[in-house]
Amino acid sequence: MLSREGRLRNLMTAPIFALGGTAFSAAVLHGLEGFMWAETYRFIGALQDHKSAMLYSLNAMTSYGHENLELAPGWQMMGALEALDGLILFGLTTAFLFSVMQNCQRVLRTKPVQPD
Repeated sequence: MLSREGRLRNLMTAPIFALGGTAFSAAVLHGLEGFMWAETYRFIGALQDHKSAMLYSLNAMTSYGHENLELAPGWQMMGALEALDGLILFGLTTAFLFSVMQNCQRVLRTKPVQPD
């Protein structure tokens, strides 16, 4: 059985792990989204190899856009849609992470129940 200090320490570390796990999961999901866009570009023939498809996808999704890769002329609107999709999803992820942070703060502010 944990001492009172041990329980308090566990209570304080749980929100940190929850926030870290949430941020890591969001990063993995954004990477998976970029991979799916890249595979779509390869499938439709808009880009020639996997490396350039993934690089283009991550550039478009993050609106970085400094790489000199271009989609085939018939598919350029798809790159713009991916950039819009990335903008919306990064905004939603930011709002979700902010909500998780607020919940973690709420948990940390609650005082542990005093044992009798």
